Amino acid sequence: MEIHQILPTISPGDAIGNEVQEIKRVLNEWGYKSEIYAQNIHPKINAKKYTEYKKVSSKENILIFHFSIGSEVSEFVKKLPDKKIMIYHNITPPEYFCGVNETLVNLLGNGKKELRSLVDHIDLAVGVSEYNRLELQEMGFKNTDVLPIIINFHEYSSPNEKLLSKYDDDFVNLLFVGRVTPHKRQEDVIKVFYYYKLINPKSRLFLAGSYEGCEIYSDYLKKLIQDLNLKDVHLLGKIGFNDLISYYKLADIFICMSEHEGFCVPILESMYFEVPIIAYKSTAIPFTLEDTGILVKEKNYCEIAEMVNVLIEDEELRSTLVKKQKDRLENFKREKIISQLESILSKVK
Repeated sequence: MEIHQILPTISPGDAIGNEVQEIKRVLNEWGYKSEIYAQNIHPKINAKKYTEYKKVSSKENILIFHFSIGSEVSEFVKKLPDKKIMIYHNITPPEYFCGVNETLVNLLGNGKKELRSLVDHIDLAVGVSEYNRLELQEMGFKNTDVLPIIINFHEYSSPNEKLLSKYDDDFVNLLFVGRVTPHKRQEDVIKVFYYYKLINPKSRLFLAGSYEGCEIYSDYLKKLIQDLNLKDVHLLGKIGFNDLISYYKLADIFICMSEHEGFCVPILESMYFEVPIIAYKSTAIPFTLEDTGILVKEKNYCEIAEMVNVLIEDEELRSTLVKKQKDRLENFKREKIISQLESILSKVK
């Protein structure tokens, strides 16, 4: 028996691409023949064109299909005889991209239709969060489970020392990590920072994430920063992994105002680097955070800025929050998720 993975697009540096490669490593360690197949493949990734999977397809195989967007891969997967596990990373509501990226509007809109059409073709539908699993269940998938994203934190060990030195001062650093897209609501993080800057002028905001395909939205953010006459906002764009580690090490608070997440890997990364989290209560975020961090129900920018200040000033509260986050992170240990993966595979063998 072979266990392979298939998906529309794979590229380095994003959560899905990282997880696919991590699962492949685990499967290879277990002795399985395992390859990655995709429609769109980044040159740095070792993967095969999805249509080539026909050569190895078999009713004895398990095929893991990562679903997050509409693509021709869905129809291809339907026709295969393999035992099929679908890992659902969720689909961002298309309306967020209206006027920003019409291609994405169509792909995301079609994605929901494709997902429903897969109900009778998938042996086990797995959400990367309980939020996703519940959505799958509501859509009619009968066999469902949860498999959180596998993260190998042993790799988070080599920061960019030059960056650490550059910002080695007494400024308070606020951070958000995520693609610069409308549903991530970077503008809300900027507005929180605007009010916090009034409380503490010695502060800066780092926004890390690619804005490819959403240049209209990134231009809007730049104009917002200009209109607010706001200093010390760093729109970093796509950054290297070593730089990412550095920004987490520099961060005093992680602020997430995103309105749609299927899991939210940066929350776990913040837990790992002992950065207190303030996050808007939406979609999968409360499932990932559980009873840790600070969840806000309303985007009152002034009040959130005050929360930031309390967390900076109150060391006891801060350390309590960090400890709870570290305890929560135990649930996402690589070994634990790998054990869950083994259990999920056993259900379709």
